[in-house]
Amino acid sequence: MASSSCLTQQPKTFDVFLSFRGEDTRHSFISHLYMALSQRGIHTFIDNDLPRGEEISVELLKTIESSTTSIIIFSENYAFSTWCLEELAKIVECRTNKQSVRPVFYRVDPSEVRKQEGKFGEALTMHEQKFIDKKKIQMWRKALCEAANLSGWDSKNSRDDSELVQSIVEDISKSILNKMPLWVAEHPVGINSRVEDVLKSLNIESNDDVRILGIYGLGGVGKTTIAKAIYNRISYHFKAKIFLENVREKSITKGIIHLQETLLFEMLKSRNLKVHNISRGTNMIIESLCSKRVLIILDDVGNLDQIKKLLGKCDWFASGSRIIMTTRDKRLLDTFGNGVSTYQVKELNINEAIELFSKHAFRSDKPSENYLKLVNQVICHAQGLPLALVVMGTDLYGRTELEWESALNKYEKIPSRDIQKILQISYDGLDETEQHIFLDIACFFKGYNYDEVVDILGACDLYPVLGINKLIEKCLLTNKGNTLWMHDLLQQMGREIVRQESQGNPGQRSRLWNYEEALDVLTENMGSDKIRGIMLRLPKSKSTTVQLEAQIFHNMKNLRFLIIHNVHFLGGLEYLPNGLRLLDWDTYPFSSLPSSFCPKKLVVLRMPRNRIMEPLMQIRAFEFVTHVDFSRCPLIRKIPDLSMFPNIKKFDLSWCNNLVEIETFVGCLDRLEVGGILGLCFSLRTPPTSRLSKYLSEPYFNLSCQNLSFGNLIGLRELHIGTSADLNRLSHLPGSIYNLQHIETLHLYGNFIFAKDVEIDRQPLCNSLGGFSKYVFPSLKNLGLYFFSNPSELDFILNYCCPVTLETLDIYYCKSVTLPESISRCERLHSLHIGFGNELREIPRLPRSLRYLKLSNGFPLLCSISIIHRLREWIGGPPNLQPCLGVTSHMLMAHCRNYLRASILVIRILLRSSVKPFLFLHPKILLILNG
Repeated sequence: MASSSCLTQQPKTFDVFLSFRGEDTRHSFISHLYMALSQRGIHTFIDNDLPRGEEISVELLKTIESSTTSIIIFSENYAFSTWCLEELAKIVECRTNKQSVRPVFYRVDPSEVRKQEGKFGEALTMHEQKFIDKKKIQMWRKALCEAANLSGWDSKNSRDDSELVQSIVEDISKSILNKMPLWVAEHPVGINSRVEDVLKSLNIESNDDVRILGIYGLGGVGKTTIAKAIYNRISYHFKAKIFLENVREKSITKGIIHLQETLLFEMLKSRNLKVHNISRGTNMIIESLCSKRVLIILDDVGNLDQIKKLLGKCDWFASGSRIIMTTRDKRLLDTFGNGVSTYQVKELNINEAIELFSKHAFRSDKPSENYLKLVNQVICHAQGLPLALVVMGTDLYGRTELEWESALNKYEKIPSRDIQKILQISYDGLDETEQHIFLDIACFFKGYNYDEVVDILGACDLYPVLGINKLIEKCLLTNKGNTLWMHDLLQQMGREIVRQESQGNPGQRSRLWNYEEALDVLTENMGSDKIRGIMLRLPKSKSTTVQLEAQIFHNMKNLRFLIIHNVHFLGGLEYLPNGLRLLDWDTYPFSSLPSSFCPKKLVVLRMPRNRIMEPLMQIRAFEFVTHVDFSRCPLIRKIPDLSMFPNIKKFDLSWCNNLVEIETFVGCLDRLEVGGILGLCFSLRTPPTSRLSKYLSEPYFNLSCQNLSFGNLIGLRELHIGTSADLNRLSHLPGSIYNLQHIETLHLYGNFIFAKDVEIDRQPLCNSLGGFSKYVFPSLKNLGLYFFSNPSELDFILNYCCPVTLETLDIYYCKSVTLPESISRCERLHSLHIGFGNELREIPRLPRSLRYLKLSNGFPLLCSISIIHRLREWIGGPPNLQPCLGVTSHMLMAHCRNYLRASILVIRILLRSSVKPFLFLHPKILLILNG
């Protein structure tokens, strides 16, 4: 049985260990072999001048253990040396520890060694007569037999010693190179955890099946690095194995045949295989490897055809084989079939990002304290992308704070070439329409609603449903909660592509998003027909007033998107391009739209705070419009017949204080999904009725208390009640509010009293907890209370309305708040925010489901011992914590250390300025003070 020392992985100190009988070969064959190996750079151990005795030294045994390969030179008198036999036994024993053993039969017959005949038989007989320990003799005999059966070299097959030496050196060189681990990364931060996740699905120890795994993710996220680390971890399980790097690039630059020949050579170790055409090459791979248990890793696969030409249909692998592919295109894996499992490589978390960046920028695990603010900017910019962290960290190493600030300003505007080059590979693989979609989202629509973008880009003949899905599959885009999002560096990459269209003249680019450049183009009349979209959105701090020429858009015939926010124009406007699909102009300053404006393909019309009395009457072609926003327009008094708007989905008329009539337009809006916000329209003559609710599948209203009437709005999903006029008075809500059985979001502004002397399903409300099986608002998930100071009503809401469905609770500007004990019954509550003017006096037992607690605005929270105890109880802190005035950050850290229930817990507490801010990071906890 192998000793524990051999079974344990030892660091390899020598490439080759030479075992030989010195009297036979030291000054002839061995000296030539050792020199040839050394000249090849092969680190070789030779026991020159070691003192000889009956027992082999412990140091020599350790050297054997730590060598990669052992070469045994069996010469005529080898077995007469007990020292050599001890070496041999140890070498054979360590062969179980992934060590290669190769025999050389130097002027002896291999059968004599195997059968212990001739000189070898004489030597073993002599040892048997000399030694009492017969077990040792048996061990030597077994070792001789096992070693002689191994593949090696026979001197009689070579013309002379030089040819034999050359043959050994060539084979050993190949063997060592084959066993040499792949270089993974200078600082493989976060790699091990991801490798472990992948290995769980590979189940390397099983030989019962074939497993194919696809690793996908954003460019630069670490797919290749993880694949290399996996190869190093598992390759020793396979005799036939290959890591085929850069498949996509090499298939273009060197061709598929080159990749086929590389695969065959690495798997079979034969230089004689020549591929003459691709089809033959595929068949050669299948025929040569179909009976072998193989490990094949195809790195950076670009399309399905590359896999098929290298591996066929992948239905021929021998049981126990493992196939891994890395790609940026998830669709490739989905269409491949054959039971492919997938693993998405996620960006680094904040701890990993800080560590990786610090290793490159500071040559340390942690950043220098003087650079903390700058480091935070880098981490935010990189958003966990390892490529960006490495590039920027290397670039910033050893630089001054001023140089850092300058570099960060540059990164924000112009991405690093190294980052741009890697990320742009995915963009270059898109077709023309997909590239347009990507650039439009990068420049204008990141963060927009998916449905709205589909409508806008669909009107541009870009087929966005298919195109957006392809971008998602290629990890260039995500759709989170129906909101389109992309990594900041991908957005920057797309914008840089547009910037390169004309570096010196922004008026010659297809898209303008930088407010300074867009403002220059408009004020200097630099526009051209190359401009596809303009976003002029100034920060509030830079709000400005400019003179606008009446024909400023006349040269922009191909303008599709116009977004203007926070800019006040003087003058007049006589022309807008009729090709607009999106017109988003906040505070449109003119009294009318241009008379020639006829936007036949307009999809989104967003003009809040405009000064037009009847804006809809001025636009004659509204067939494709789906979204309209005329909120906060003081001059709108009525909505005309909207039969010309058959496709409208969303209509926002909130805060139109002079709006009188809304009822007449409802009957024709068959596609209306969300009724917009019709609230805070104080002049409405009649409230919405059942006729309106018929057409609203997910209506949303914000109503003044002066106009409360819930009627038949049984389909209502979201309701905001109250205005500034209601904040300082007590208001009674009618019993008809309980008709809103589908309400999911309820926000109350002011002090309200719910009707309680009512019946629901012919049962008194007051008995509902005891004998009534259904809650008042059985679908309520989100509750917001603002300027609310009636604790008994809060207790009523939590007890009677929604304890089993409530997920978020926000309490703002509510003085002297005492949370009722009933909050502990909210078994799905995951988010609680109390802040802005609140004076929290007591916290009851918090529900176990809570994952996000935010306490803000410096109210005297931490002065209450009972509150500290509740927080400790919820977080799971140590029982010996002694709360006191002015709780320190260390005490709050102690609260968190044992809290492991949540996958991630966020506690955000905004304290008074006397408490020093700090950030505490834990694998599952994020605690932010003065955040």
